[in-house]
Amino acid sequence: MIVVHNHLGGIEYTKDFFVSLISATAENCFGVSAMNASTPKERLGEIFPALGRVFNIPKGVSVSIRGGKVYIGIHISVMYGVNISAVVSSIKNKLRYAVEEQTRLPVEKIDVYIDGLTH
Repeated sequence: MIVVHNHLGGIEYTKDFFVSLISATAENCFGVSAMNASTPKERLGEIFPALGRVFNIPKGVSVSIRGGKVYIGIHISVMYGVNISAVVSSIKNKLRYAVEEQTRLPVEKIDVYIDGLTH
């Protein structure tokens, strides 16, 4: 649970909120074909889809907040033939905008890991 205080009180954000916001934003970027598992727990959720739904295992997104700043890591596959540099730049810009617009927390770093290419 992340709590942000302002002059009116506090706002609480859950990690699930950040994961769903980041996933939805990244999946809607041009050139992104899929979110990829990045941990063994996520890979189990891929192998056993029912397990992933029951335990709400996020796929390919890591979020941490240190010193009031957001650090994001995502694992994706991109479509074959697209300019990977342009896709990564677009994802970073859209993620930064979405998170800062929704939460008013500054995004310090975004790491985009390209795990595969798809047709």
